[in-house]
Amino acid sequence: MTSLLQAYKKMFLIRTAEQELAALYIRDKIMCMVHFYVGQEAVAVGVCDALNKEDKVLSNHRNHGHYLAKGGDLKKMISEMLGKENGFSHGKGGSMHMIDKSVNFVGSTSILGSVVPLACGTAFEQKYHSKHDVTVAFLGDGAFEEGVVYETLNLAALFKLPLLLVVENNLFAINSKIKDRRSDAYDAKKIVTGFGVGYVKADGNDYQDVFGKATKLVAEVRSGRPSVLECMTYRHMAHSTPLFEEGYREEDVLEKRQKEDSVKRMRQVLVDGGVSEKEIIAIEEDIKKTVSESIAFAINSDYPPKESLYTDLYAQ
Repeated sequence: MTSLLQAYKKMFLIRTAEQELAALYIRDKIMCMVHFYVGQEAVAVGVCDALNKEDKVLSNHRNHGHYLAKGGDLKKMISEMLGKENGFSHGKGGSMHMIDKSVNFVGSTSILGSVVPLACGTAFEQKYHSKHDVTVAFLGDGAFEEGVVYETLNLAALFKLPLLLVVENNLFAINSKIKDRRSDAYDAKKIVTGFGVGYVKADGNDYQDVFGKATKLVAEVRSGRPSVLECMTYRHMAHSTPLFEEGYREEDVLEKRQKEDSVKRMRQVLVDGGVSEKEIIAIEEDIKKTVSESIAFAINSDYPPKESLYTDLYAQ
């Protein structure tokens, strides 16, 4: 139960941070484009809990949850989003370009599907140097349809790279439904295994299911079999704003999302396992305090000096 309690702490931290950041966005305190992770917490935490500290993670535009699940610094993350000097890129990367080598969060990119070939390169480096580590790349169901993904699957299988692609299937590519993007014959499992890559589907709203399947796949990936973990989940907010859009929802209507909510389900697991309501509330209040303090730290931090405007323009 201790490990489940730790997982819940991470999930609740991500949920609380995202909700508070959404409030900041509405108040025009965050000036960069933001894509919130509310609803998908079980995927990030379930996968990252299956990794070693030395394993590497790459992400996409919806990266806050992945970064925090990998052990990232909340104060640095919020500072970066607010364009402050204390951010890990001194405020120049913003929400969609996070990078923190101290926790092996290699980076994130906003270009659809581009994280996949980058992760392939990282996995190749790991194998070349016989590091016995793995690389994980998070991507969405829309990005999974990009051609570069299939090219990467072929290369990963050819060279037996330690690469795990985690597809967070929240049913939408922005507002485009899967049925409007894929033929009736589309079969992700057949596509993936056709390249010689492993494939497993998980309930992305269930931490235990994600963690169990990710743990098994990571072991296989570490032994030289690249794999894909497709997690079926729900994106609670709009694609790139903190709004709760409902007009285009069909399968993932509000009532369904609330019933399957990953954080609520995990909380119930703890209650059923004997953790008292009093203990859970105390944990939640402590996390809320941590988030509030981190936001205050970022707000009160300095902006980069004007002299830094012309630095970091070119690679050294």
